[in-house]
Amino acid sequence: MDTLIRALQANWQGYEILQAQAKNRAPKYGRDDDAADALAQRLMNDWSNIVWGYRTKSTNAQFRPGMLSWNYWIGSGFILPATADGRAHGQFLSNAICPVNGADTNGPTGNANSVGKALGGKDAEGNLVNLLPNGASHTITLSPSLMRDRERREKLKAFLRGYTQNGGTALQINILDSETLKDAQKHPENYKNLLVRITGYNAYFTSIGRELQNEIIARESHNRY
Repeated sequence: MDTLIRALQANWQGYEILQAQAKNRAPKYGRDDDAADALAQRLMNDWSNIVWGYRTKSTNAQFRPGMLSWNYWIGSGFILPATADGRAHGQFLSNAICPVNGADTNGPTGNANSVGKALGGKDAEGNLVNLLPNGASHTITLSPSLMRDRERREKLKAFLRGYTQNGGTALQINILDSETLKDAQKHPENYKNLLVRITGYNAYFTSIGRELQNEIIARESHNRY
């Protein structure tokens, strides 16, 4: 633990091997890993219980917990120091309920299963628990190859049905590949109508800043379920 603390204080500089282990060998939310997902669910449960304890001063309206980060996960990455998952200071945080970029290596099904557990999972009787009734924005990117033929489109339908049965509430899908986006950075004049899903909103890819463009490119483009 002392070594990890020193590594974080140094922003991982000089501790690159430990940083790689944190990124690649530690359990990760977004991979349908029960150990990591249990921590995510515990965090959501504790945080939502805190939120339910507050009301607005002006109208006495009840605050409702949700995960809707808009663009705050971008700027906050430049405020929050290095974190123990291998992230360095200055790198973006995770977007709303999403795993951090690069963590969802077990496909969109693993990603969605983790999110379902973080949202509350199921109780002892098999009923869905929703810890975030104000919504939980969840954006994933699928490769265009997953829409290539009827069989693959049927798999997408099954995935979407499973997502709702798993408790998912606000899934947003980009069907893109990173090479198209990289080419749009080089030749924006050819991609004026390229819309992408950022989080709770759409934007023309060529109209957003380079840092946000790079964040979208870094999202895992899944080519299997």
